[in-house]
Amino acid sequence: MLEAQRELPTGSELQAEVIIRSCGPINGVCHNEKEYPDLHTPANFAATIGAPCNVQSGTPEGVFDRCERTGDRFTFDDDREVEIGWVEYVPPPSDGTSEVGPDMPGLHLHFADPVATSYEGRYTSGRFVRTFVRAGNTVEDLTYFRYEQRYHVFEDGHHVVAEVPEYLANAVQSFMTSGIEQGDLNRNGTYGARPNVMGERRGPVSMLTAGDPETSYLIGRLRGHMEGEAVPGSRMPLANEPFSVPEMLALFCFVEGLDPAVRTINLFDPIDYNGCSYAQNPALLDGLAVEGSGTGFATRIRPLIEANCAGCHDDVDPEEDLTLMGSGLYERLMMPSAQDPMGRPLIDPGNLANSYLWLKLIGDPTIEGFRMPVNPISGGGALDMDKLDDIRMWIENGAPND
Repeated sequence: MLEAQRELPTGSELQAEVIIRSCGPINGVCHNEKEYPDLHTPANFAATIGAPCNVQSGTPEGVFDRCERTGDRFTFDDDREVEIGWVEYVPPPSDGTSEVGPDMPGLHLHFADPVATSYEGRYTSGRFVRTFVRAGNTVEDLTYFRYEQRYHVFEDGHHVVAEVPEYLANAVQSFMTSGIEQGDLNRNGTYGARPNVMGERRGPVSMLTAGDPETSYLIGRLRGHMEGEAVPGSRMPLANEPFSVPEMLALFCFVEGLDPAVRTINLFDPIDYNGCSYAQNPALLDGLAVEGSGTGFATRIRPLIEANCAGCHDDVDPEEDLTLMGSGLYERLMMPSAQDPMGRPLIDPGNLANSYLWLKLIGDPTIEGFRMPVNPISGGGALDMDKLDDIRMWIENGAPND
């Protein structure tokens, strides 16, 4: 705690010394004007408090359930509105042939609750409705798109496909880019903004949740999990230096000390380390080590590799088709490297000289390419000696899967 108090006494130092270095570096990359959230200024960092988390991950599976927001509604003008889970436009095949079915071309609408199956095959009008909160907290429901065409109903009313003739294709594709609020963006059947089976409402969470670091999405991305749930996507920071334990402590205590009732945040206010539960409880403090602790694979080596390598070698679009995170990591480490002409394994238990990953980590001159991990901007990023020592000792001791 003393190091955090000395080096990072306020939110201002936290943003300037840690957030900028790891999350919003210069040259317009990462969270520096080009990516949400923008973290490169104190004001922008403060603006993440209470801000919605990112649901534009690029792929459905990259969206965290607890980031999902309440979806817009759809109605056939029968006074029954259903929440939209997700929407997809499927264009017609090149030969123009299609059959009526759940995979047919058209505008696909997936709902939390079913529409009446009596709409199957009917030519009718459907409306897309959103609730707007106006100035003065006036609530208003508005139809922002109306589509009249033939509809087909599947999955007992949970899936509807509207036909899209060629002359309406441009209008439908324009509608798809209009920012439809979808309650099940990751398409896994869980509507994150709805109460779960226990009646608990666990979303949508914020980038930083005042008073509660455990449900802050930015922190979840740093740790790779939130309250026991895996947070999808590459571990952050991406190809930059991970947070040390004192830096994580500063971030946790900063967020825990925020008052949810206070709208204006002064980053120059001191971080309350003395009143911070994470600073006072050693068990909680141990959980802040994103690079792990101890000497075992599960407690130290896996977290160390994931924190430093998974930013590029993730499980969605990994560099060199090498995934260094998630389930099966140990088994992948024992396999021959596809990048090594000699076919050496990434890790050869007990044999450093034959462990290709180790040779990449130390920058062995006989190995082609950059020393890993590498920061794509600065060219640096090599592991500190203490981290290399832990990996070296693990390999020399037989690389046990403990």
